[in-house]
Amino acid sequence: MDTSNPTALARALLPKTPLMLKTALYHTLSLSSTSSKWDLRTELTVSILRSFLDGPNPSPLSKQQHLSLKDPGVKGPMWISKAVLQKPEGDDVRDAVVKGIEGLREGGETYTLPELKPVEAEWTGYRPGVDANAPEPDLSEEE
Repeated sequence: MDTSNPTALARALLPKTPLMLKTALYHTLSLSSTSSKWDLRTELTVSILRSFLDGPNPSPLSKQQHLSLKDPGVKGPMWISKAVLQKPEGDDVRDAVVKGIEGLREGGETYTLPELKPVEAEWTGYRPGVDANAPEPDLSEEE
């Protein structure tokens, strides 16, 4: 379902109107089993999501997961920078971690020593004075 298109959203939700009204009525009259635990918004959200996911021909879980993993991209005042710190040449870092683990050891715990690998990081920040729909700036990660 394309949520950026208002007509597609209306087409998907219009058939769910009776369900929404029934859920709201039951919740307001405290006739639903979750009305004492959930607010109306939560109950409506859960019932609508269930109706989409538990349709007459349910789609495979992998397809549902794939649809939920769409990346909308970075827009607006959000600043994202990715960095990769290469693994050090020697084993000094690994030796320091092993020394710390050994110092905290209390018995016969066993563990496998992992190999050194590069560390991937993502830095986020705020860009003041940028429109909410402004695209990510066209800069390299080093800049």
